[in-house]
Amino acid sequence: MKPRCARRLRLATRPARHALAYAAVRALVALLRVLPLSLALAAGEGLGRLAAAALPRLRAATQARMDATRAALGGRAPAAAAHWADLGRRVAELANADRLLSLDAVRVPAETRALLTPSSRGLLVAAGHLDNWELMAAALARAGHEVRTVVAAPRVGPLSRWLLSERARLGIRSLTPGGGARAAHAALLAGGGVGLLVDLATHERSIAVDFLGRPTRAALTLERLARATGAPVVFVWPIRDGRGLTVHAEPVDFDPASPLGALTQALAHRITARIAAAPERWLWVHDRWPSERHLDARHANVPRA
Repeated sequence: MKPRCARRLRLATRPARHALAYAAVRALVALLRVLPLSLALAAGEGLGRLAAAALPRLRAATQARMDATRAALGGRAPAAAAHWADLGRRVAELANADRLLSLDAVRVPAETRALLTPSSRGLLVAAGHLDNWELMAAALARAGHEVRTVVAAPRVGPLSRWLLSERARLGIRSLTPGGGARAAHAALLAGGGVGLLVDLATHERSIAVDFLGRPTRAALTLERLARATGAPVVFVWPIRDGRGLTVHAEPVDFDPASPLGALTQALAHRITARIAAAPERWLWVHDRWPSERHLDARHANVPRA
């Protein structure tokens, strides 16, 4: 089939494919919600492994990204199947978010809560796609931390609309692009909290950084907001153990007189350290280095932390 014809066919069948994907996900979520919790989590891991086996090209791409960052991971890289199993578990956890939150399986310690209290200049909360970041956001909302999260523009389709509605149901307040930065700026000036996920590829204003030992681009949104408002910055991340998830936090020192990109690089280093601690629990299915072929490491303008 010619490329143009294939593209037309994809466009013509997109609504039907989206509807089928939506129906499949809703059926899966319904099943995971009626199973005993331990069985649901195990089923999620199993489904993740099945997905890895059924999608060999995606599995190979995931493994290639892990292998390419082996040095930053302390000389080791987990098998892609382990990452896919963890993704499946995260889906099962999100499907059962209400049960997990009611069982206090997601803990927000007092020291974390203290750091997440906004100042008169607001509060910037930086996070990465580590462990179950959606469940972490829901736990923070349940704990009374009103942090509005700047999220990627939602894709068109029933599945994306359902995901947004689930986030809202769990108390996660979202700011979408197309005015999201302006809304975030206003929230900070009003003394509110704003959260940003800072570890994915972006088309926004960005700068070259070192991430997992490889050069790539990182959005400057959080750093620009910090410079414009003087809001303090806190880095948060969840850690899973035998009892569930614990949300950790640490302040990020930032000198407004430092070169542009210094804060962005510092956050990249922090996320790299957390990924190295549990490599399979990051989002390796995402292509974090899409522009790497255009960015020569020898000439990258990587700011020093």
